[in-house]
Amino acid sequence: MAQTPNSDVATKRWWEEYHRCRGVLVEQLRTERGWTEAELAKRARVSVQWLRALESNRLKSNHRMQHEMQVISALGFGTYEIKDFIGRVEDMVKETLGPPPWLKPAQTETSERPSK
Repeated sequence: MAQTPNSDVATKRWWEEYHRCRGVLVEQLRTERGWTEAELAKRARVSVQWLRALESNRLKSNHRMQHEMQVISALGFGTYEIKDFIGRVEDMVKETLGPPPWLKPAQTETSERPSK
């Protein structure tokens, strides 16, 4: 089944919200721990400027995933707990937009079946 332009727009919007919520969660977790941006950046071995870009959803599309993983790890999410971090971000997005568009049941027109 081919995607319609509306589903492409919905998918793009969902991912934009996902990235925004990811930054919000990083900032929230950092604040809960009482850390400044400089403290988390030092623990994660990233620049304060890069961390600010992550928290404010201003990362360029070619950002280094390794840096993101370093930040998440510094916040206490290990290799096996990363799914918990991702799950929290997805929950935040679902509160705003609902489930991802690719998980919503397709709305199809029902055709009348001839009676027997």
